[in-house]
Amino acid sequence: MRKTLALLLILLLSLPACLFGADSKSSTSTKDELEDVYPDLLPEPYDPDEYPAWTKKLRRATVVFVGSYPLSVFFTKLGMDLYTWGYHDFSSEYSPAILGGGGDKSRKMTTNEIKRVTLGALAVSGVVTLADFVIQEIKENRKAKAAKAAEKKWKKSN
Repeated sequence: MRKTLALLLILLLSLPACLFGADSKSSTSTKDELEDVYPDLLPEPYDPDEYPAWTKKLRRATVVFVGSYPLSVFFTKLGMDLYTWGYHDFSSEYSPAILGGGGDKSRKMTTNEIKRVTLGALAVSGVVTLADFVIQEIKENRKAKAAKAAEKKWKKSN
């Protein structure tokens, strides 16, 4: 019964792709063709000076923070599990599941543990974001110094 239901569900979900999917010949329109047909609908490309530098840095920080959060949750939970395992003298009852722990499989995290993992992961993501920001600032400063040095060298030679 379950196999039949699963097969039926797969067929129903894949049916719209077969019926409404575009073939490769019809999707070969180029940007120029679209500009001819819909000149007002295509967006203009951004100018390099359209947004201030701080907004680009804020966007990058947001992407790094949100992107690092899932990994931060995983490693924070793993770290807390390893700490608990060590605190209980490496008893097999408390070993982390990722290490093949045979402990109580039905044990749920308490609200306090969930809060600790969440806040810890937020802190780790914040540190990762801060480290990325510092690294980017160092790179930008080096690039600016190199450009200044090249400009000075060019002025001296002329």
